[in-house]
This record gives sequence, C-alpha cells and structure tokens, in this order.
Amino acid sequence: NGDQAREVVAGDNGLLRGMAAGSAIIMSATIHPAETREIGAAAQAAGVEYIDTPVSGGKSGAESGTLTMMAAARAEVLEANRPVLEAVGEQIFHVSEEIGVGQTVKAALQAFIGASFAGIFESLVLGAKAGVPGETLYEVFSASGAGSALFRNCAKLIMDREFVGTGSHIGTMYKDLSISMALGKDTGVPLFTTAAAFELFRAGMSKFPNEDNWSIVKLLEDIADTEVTW
Repeated sequence: NGDQAREVVAGDNGLLRGMAAGSAIIMSATIHPAETREIGAAAQAAGVEYIDTPVSGGKSGAESGTLTMMAAARAEVLEANRPVLEAVGEQIFHVSEEIGVGQTVKAALQAFIGASFAGIFESLVLGAKAGVPGETLYEVFSASGAGSALFRNCAKLIMDREFVGTGSHIGTMYKDLSISMALGKDTGVPLFTTAAAFELFRAGMSKFPNEDNWSIVKLLEDIADTEVTW
C-alpha cells in the first residue's frame, strides 16, 4: 500500500538515503495516484528519477515475464530503464510523462476487472444452481463474446476448488478496488458496478481473509445452496 511504498522509498532507512543522483526508482506497487505523486516528488527532490508503473498480470505474469505495465515517466527515463521493465513486462505502455497517470490507468483497469470478477462469480453460481454442469458453462462461456483469459483462469480455479496460494490474494484486489472507488469520488464519476464488486470483496475479506479472489464464489454458493464444480 501507499504507506509501505513511502517507507521503502523515503523513510528513515529508505532507498533515497543511499541512491546516487541520476539513478531511478521503478514503482510497480498499486497505490493511490496522489501517493505516487508524493513519493515521486520526494525522489525527484533528491535527484533520483522515478517511474510510476503499476502492473497487471498477477503472479503468473511476473514469473513468465508477461506483465502489462502502465508507465508514467519522462520518455528518456523510461527508455533508459526499459531493459529492466522488459525483464518482467511483455507489454509496456508509456501512458504519460506525468507521475500518477500510471496509477490512474490501473485504478480504471481494476474497476473493470473487479466488476468482471463479480459477473463471473454470479453467472457460474446461477448456472450451477439451475443444474448446468460446470464443464458446460466453462466451454460455452469460453467460446462466447465474454470468453477471455481472465474468465478461463478464474473459472478453472473455482471449479478446481483452489482458493489459497494461487497468487491473487483477496486483500490485494480489495485494496485495489478501494483505490478505484476513491478515484471515482475524486472525479465525481458514479461507479455503480464497481461499488457492488467492492462490497462483494469486502464481504469476502470478512469471511475468507487468508484466501484468494475466487473464494468469494463460496459466499454466493452458500446463499444459493449450490457449488460450482466440473
């Protein structure tokens, strides 16, 4: 979160105490845009370059070097550090030279992903309760206009009943959605669907604080008295 990132960079024992002028900090944590602007300003005041680049792709993307990166930095700083980003990122988007825009893009993306998760959970529970085999739901949904890597990964983990250790902890998504909701408040944008997803993740945090995103489906299964399996 923002407090942790601030401590790592600008705290009493933070990176800025030992970094040479002209070196660079790459901030890939997902934090509030205002927080990354504050940290970036502290870095720049110390003569250190700063790249605001949250990522998407999760644990598997990091391990395989296929993350999507939303980089906000001066163009020459980004290019100088591109080999480092390419070590973990496959798609590196230069979204702006203004620090904070990277986090803003990520907040909008997480609203989309959070709402998508909520729709996946509900649709699978609906089909299961109505008596449709999970395999049928998986095959048809995957082949439809809604089919995506996001759906396939999420649905498979649910049907395999893998809710722990998959690299997508529920607390991370809950934190990310709180940033999306805050951005909506700051900009005056109503986020009806994102708000519903946020509350669903809040409920999941209360019930399954040590599990992963997919565990939320168990809340809906309990209400509907069903289980999504193959």
